[in-house]
Amino acid sequence: MKKKVFSLLLAVLLLAGMAAGCGNSGSGESTEAEGEAKETIVIGGTSISQVFYDAIKSKYEEMGYTTEFKSFDSNQVVLEACASDEVDIAIGQHKKFVKSFDESNGADLDMVKPYGMYTGIGLYSEKYDSTEEFPEGSQIAVMNDAMNEDIALRILEDEGLIKLADGTELATVADIVENPKNLEIIEMDQAQTVTSLEDMAGACVFFTHMSAADKDPASYIARDKVMINYPMGVIVREADLEADWAVAFAECFRDEAVQAEISETFPGVFEFYTSDDQVEE
Repeated sequence: MKKKVFSLLLAVLLLAGMAAGCGNSGSGESTEAEGEAKETIVIGGTSISQVFYDAIKSKYEEMGYTTEFKSFDSNQVVLEACASDEVDIAIGQHKKFVKSFDESNGADLDMVKPYGMYTGIGLYSEKYDSTEEFPEGSQIAVMNDAMNEDIALRILEDEGLIKLADGTELATVADIVENPKNLEIIEMDQAQTVTSLEDMAGACVFFTHMSAADKDPASYIARDKVMINYPMGVIVREADLEADWAVAFAECFRDEAVQAEISETFPGVFEFYTSDDQVEE
């Protein structure tokens, strides 16, 4: 009889231990997924992308999250901070720029769905009204990071200013095979392109940088044809792609009040996605 009671007690204890183990495992996964393990969600961006944070902050915190914003000098440094776990979320970068960063730095960042919005890159000039007016030997500024330099050079190619080598995936100035006006293509940090308009014949500039400099984003001579496929939104480490705190922040970009606040600060700069299917990946 004692043996039977002991066996029953042992079985009960084993079952209780298994149940507790399963319960703890499930709770841990749920806590991480729901962001409960993070007391404060740290968002990193530049002074431009802080506008997105400011528009989202109150709605996001109404969901129960506490936030902190860290400002950095460039998008490259923002991504470095996210990759090193200094910030939880990076905002202000487009997805293909992030993937290029990953390849160059051995990082594992990605964009959370739903996607937020996209902007554009234009060819601008404060001296000329058309590319036909660009003089022989003119200087044109383009971004110096691989992804955005390629977009800028494609704009120049579409305008007949240069020709790029066939089959080039990410074009650089080294891939220019025809340059009938002997243009000098100057590579520089994307934030500097807008200030270069004072000195150069033209520059390829993000709409965001034009607006931040109190210049009209719609005043371009020509613009890109591809930026709809370069979504902007919430960047996290791949392990956090489905974390509730990350998805919740991304969903805020679809809120009409958030979109209205961003558009008020940056009129004519962003188009907001209504579906992730708008992006060709």
